[in-house]
Amino acid sequence: MLISMSTDPRHRPSGYLLALLSVLALSAAACPTTDLAARRPRSTTGTQGHPKRTHGPTAGTQGRIQVVLINGGGRPESNFQSHLLHVKQLYRLLRRLGVRRADITIFSADGSDPQDDLAVREIQPETDFWLLRGTRLESSLRTQIRYESSEVYGVTLEPATRAALGGWFERTAPRLRPGDTLLIYVTDHGTKNEEDSSNNRITLWGKEESLTVTELRKLIETLDPGVRVVALMSQCFSGAFANLMYSRAADLTPPGNVCGFFSSTRDRPAYGCYPENRDKDNVGHSFHFIDALGATPSFPEAHDRVLVTDRTPDVPLKTSDVYLEAILATAAHKRNKQPDELVDELLLEAWRNKGAWEPEIRLLDRIGQAFGYFSPRSLSELKEQSNLLPDISQQFQSYSDAWQAALGSLAAENLERFITNKPSWEERVSSVVVATLDDDGRRALTAALLEDLAAYTRADTATAGRLDLLREKAEATKQARYRMQVRLGVVLRMEAVLTSIAGRVYVAKYATAAERKAYEALVACETLALGESGPSPTTPVLREPFPSYDDELKLAERVLPGWMGIRFKQASPTRRERLGLKPGAASVVTVYPDSPAQEAGLEVGDIVLGPPDEPFTESHQIREWVMTATIDEPKWLAVRREEQMLRLSLTPKPYPLKWPALPGPPKEGSPAPALKDLQPYRGEVPVELSSGGPYFLFFWATWCAPCKAALPEIAAFEAERKTPVIAITDELPAQIDAFFEKHDGPFPERVAVDEFRRSFLAYGVSGTPFFVFVDAAGRVQSTATGYRPDQGLPVAGWSWAKRP
Repeated sequence: MLISMSTDPRHRPSGYLLALLSVLALSAAACPTTDLAARRPRSTTGTQGHPKRTHGPTAGTQGRIQVVLINGGGRPESNFQSHLLHVKQLYRLLRRLGVRRADITIFSADGSDPQDDLAVREIQPETDFWLLRGTRLESSLRTQIRYESSEVYGVTLEPATRAALGGWFERTAPRLRPGDTLLIYVTDHGTKNEEDSSNNRITLWGKEESLTVTELRKLIETLDPGVRVVALMSQCFSGAFANLMYSRAADLTPPGNVCGFFSSTRDRPAYGCYPENRDKDNVGHSFHFIDALGATPSFPEAHDRVLVTDRTPDVPLKTSDVYLEAILATAAHKRNKQPDELVDELLLEAWRNKGAWEPEIRLLDRIGQAFGYFSPRSLSELKEQSNLLPDISQQFQSYSDAWQAALGSLAAENLERFITNKPSWEERVSSVVVATLDDDGRRALTAALLEDLAAYTRADTATAGRLDLLREKAEATKQARYRMQVRLGVVLRMEAVLTSIAGRVYVAKYATAAERKAYEALVACETLALGESGPSPTTPVLREPFPSYDDELKLAERVLPGWMGIRFKQASPTRRERLGLKPGAASVVTVYPDSPAQEAGLEVGDIVLGPPDEPFTESHQIREWVMTATIDEPKWLAVRREEQMLRLSLTPKPYPLKWPALPGPPKEGSPAPALKDLQPYRGEVPVELSSGGPYFLFFWATWCAPCKAALPEIAAFEAERKTPVIAITDELPAQIDAFFEKHDGPFPERVAVDEFRRSFLAYGVSGTPFFVFVDAAGRVQSTATGYRPDQGLPVAGWSWAKRP
């Protein structure tokens, strides 16, 4: 489950699991890639064992739409330009969709006050500025923040304060009638209420100015209960504001007129809090949601698109997701079960008719394909990743910090040697001189300094090589850590989809009438549409493919720093002078148990001088030495212990790192995994594929249209190549029976049921159809997802697509 909850959904602890993934739209040829905008609407009742979706009225019939856009900012230093860009982006879209200017109110920072309230920082223009990172000149010479006054053309901005918001509700509440809609948009900082994370805060303008869930609920309660209120919030910890749904419920049953879409859970920060996204525009939940609304006017459809397109750690949620988790948690408690256990039981019920859940399965498949991940059908399939990936992300953070610290130390040493060699620069970069320069003067000084410094550094090939290596390691680990956060977010997205399916099964079959009514009302509230059709979709930005998990493992091996297992500090200048030691001598403060240092015989109080013939000459050089040392290769160290001089043999070990097993397509040339626990539906199905091949594996589903489109070519391939085709599905025999009663075309003779999805996981199937060609030696020659007649089956030398 995503959230641990008490029986009172307004006061439950947060407990969202941390976990994996972000996303590219894939070809419409495979089942998982069907355009989400074309998903079938579902009625609120149905025969498939779960409540079906409803679609609310469009802008032309849903009454008046009022819009409030909020960018608090807090103070000028933290009111970033990206916030205002999001406000402008949504404002322009609303106007294009026909929302009247008079019906849109923007609360941004200090409002129309001409004082500067917006922080703008240009991207660092000098490519060699990294040579100053971690040095005494970094802060004074980097691009400085400049301040501007917030403006939105043609709009009088209101101050983002509690008083101003309260005044707007006081003036506007009497004018809103039943059937009208209020859209509340927030792009800003949010803070977590450590005492009660169900009552987090939106940051407003001014010292200590904020708006809690409770405070916003009170403002909403001034509206007529027939007014629909839809929130769209992208601030950190925004998931807490899903609790606005209880605004009028005395018995914890939402009335259904208040709902929303949120960037993340109530205990996770949003994309803006990750340093990798600083100085970047057009990233994160807010941008992607507004961009999606430009392609589809439907908020639920836009939400689904964001699940696939947002490549940040955000975990987009709907109010109905949170409500379903609340009632599932209560039901699990009553049944004396763990919430995850109940979810997986309900998912088994859902999968008895997978065709009824085709849109949701396709959504899971698209997420999996976009991030190189398998497509899960239960929470248990995600458990190992959920448990271990937070620790791996933290481990990468430790690596990144260590590499960055080593890089900063060497950069500082390099700068000081440069200034010693060229003393005229000492005065030119002094704090007194730099403080007198305007921005143009500072940039000119920085460019001149870096030109000289870069030339000096390149001439010292040994130092340049060390700097390049440390920089590469620092950047690689920083990006890997961020991708792990993305992968964690992706697992949460998948868990949300799975939990929603389970919750809808529960609502249809086991919920009370009041719970069912509340859920259907929330879904109807969420089906806000801003028009019959939106403008043409924006041209998609081409992105690099998200690195595969295997590539991430290779990177981890490449950037894994060596580990000694000590804490140290530089020997004091007095002690170094008294003992005649080099500047890099390091005093051992701590020796960790079972570490290479302990095995080598190092003790607290020892002074490590460096390799016997090459003592450390730079501050903190010991860190770089062990991190870049060849792992498992013994190294000699000269050590001073009181009056003794020792030579100790130390063998660096890798930092401890345990990776979860992540199913994914097997590599080409690797042995084909066994087909374990398959139940033959018809024909003989081998377990081991190491002999009797070649084989062609065809993972399919009865509801999958591209699977059916591939059948004629599969039949031709099997007949011509004399290669057994094994059709594997995770559906039950009864569903397969119903399929073959209607199917009268070709189909492979060998059909197997993978009820427990062992083979699906072993082959990392992220969508159907999924093809695997195994050669006669039992090795995987190719894998592919999806089918298009013009491309044909993914087998070398096969040319069905080119035949007349």
